[in-house]
Amino acid sequence: MSNFRQKLSPASLLIVLCVAQILSMAGFANFAVLLNELSAQWSLTSTQAGWIGGIYFAGYVAAVPFLVGLTDVVDARRIYLFGLLCGIAGSFGFALFADGFWSAMAFRFLAGVSLAGTYMPGLQILNDRLEDNHRQKALPWYLSAFSLGTAASFYFTGLGADVLPWSDVFLLAGVAQFICLVLVYFAIAERLPERGKSSDRHPLDFRPVFRNRPAVAYIWGYTGHTYELFACRAWIVAFLLFAAAASDTVVTRETVSGYAAFFSLLSMPASLLGAHLSLRRERKQIISTVMMLSVITGSILGFIGALPFIIVLLLAGLYSALIMSDSAALTGGVVAAAREDERGATLAMHSVLGFSGGFLGPLVVGLVLDLTAGSGSLVGWGFAFMAMAAGSGVALLGMRWLLQKERQ
Repeated sequence: MSNFRQKLSPASLLIVLCVAQILSMAGFANFAVLLNELSAQWSLTSTQAGWIGGIYFAGYVAAVPFLVGLTDVVDARRIYLFGLLCGIAGSFGFALFADGFWSAMAFRFLAGVSLAGTYMPGLQILNDRLEDNHRQKALPWYLSAFSLGTAASFYFTGLGADVLPWSDVFLLAGVAQFICLVLVYFAIAERLPERGKSSDRHPLDFRPVFRNRPAVAYIWGYTGHTYELFACRAWIVAFLLFAAAASDTVVTRETVSGYAAFFSLLSMPASLLGAHLSLRRERKQIISTVMMLSVITGSILGFIGALPFIIVLLLAGLYSALIMSDSAALTGGVVAAAREDERGATLAMHSVLGFSGGFLGPLVVGLVLDLTAGSGSLVGWGFAFMAMAAGSGVALLGMRWLLQKERQ
């Protein structure tokens, strides 16, 4: 397919990129795990904490149209390395200079730019270097590595936060990202753009994407998915700490972070299963069923926070798995619907709109908590999780309407 000297087999390339994805996300959950501690230290409201949780995804959204859009004409490996440099700067900067709301916002924004430069560009590295049959097999595994990266970030942040100052936790994340940079630089060969293909479309012209209705439908679904997913991941540790206290269960923050990490691990087989089923049955129906179950489960979860802690944990784990069960299926739908010379642009819009939901989710939950009974109340958490689960509801309605219009 390509005119470059390939150093890695398809399986080896996939493994390298999955490991890189895990390392690059070392700082992903740092603020979520340390939310209670930093909120108390800096006197943050729930809304301010939601802003800091959400600004990470705002950084992603601001950068991704340029960074992913350019992968149609620039080797995605270069974009990936740039993203890692941003992540290193964001982690070290937060550790050394963050001392309140505004400085925390700035460095978490930069960390979000890093994710924009690594997540979808990593997928483009695969797209550019693999034949179509290898690409379709590799895609669900690469996307599932996001869950492994999330789990590792939750677990090791919780582990480190119990024995180290919070600043050292961010420093260690920066070290992991530097290791990732070295890995990608030396393990993945540079690739020159193919000159045989040309397009009159500017790489940053996204208008053709919005004329591709099937792609837009799955992008819409992904927007609601990420709204719900990142709202849950931003607030799950705080909620479980509340639920433990409400049921007089003694747990440490390290233990709760471990639960959050385990939920993220559950997400990997759930995402793979959803992708597997969507390839063998009707994709729209599989995604619709998952979204309906997610709405029901999420709407119940917050209101049962005072029940025995084991019940809360079981339902929270189920909810986490349901949220992720349509992730790879949605992105697979976008990739399948994308036109060959617009794949980078399509993935850019997929990421822009999708992670706009990721920005809004943590913020909306924080607002709901402040506007209702607060994060120390069962009612507050009940409405917060209803607001969370609304992401799947809105995604389901919009996606089915767009796909139905396409058939007419």
